[in-house]
Amino acid sequence: MTRMIRKQLFITAEQNRKLKARAAATGLSEGELIRAGIDQELAVQAEKPDWRRIAAGLSSDWAKREHLDEEMQDIRRRWNRRDQLLGRKAKRT
Repeated sequence: MTRMIRKQLFITAEQNRKLKARAAATGLSEGELIRAGIDQELAVQAEKPDWRRIAAGLSSDWAKREHLDEEMQDIRRRWNRRDQLLGRKAKRT
């Protein structure tokens, strides 16, 4: 079994009500549901960088752009295309 670390946190009464209801409905423990939620959130964050937060730390002008996610995806596509033309195999996502 994986080594567990104890954490204490505060949740709202509504979150507590929903957590208990989901645990009862699924047969999973509240702890299992919380760990699954943490895993899901960390996987999503790993897949998609928060460009707005990153840009805010660099320059307020970048952070004000309305379509920053799309612009960054376009920049990455151009980098990938350049790598392909130069014969590089590394693909940035």
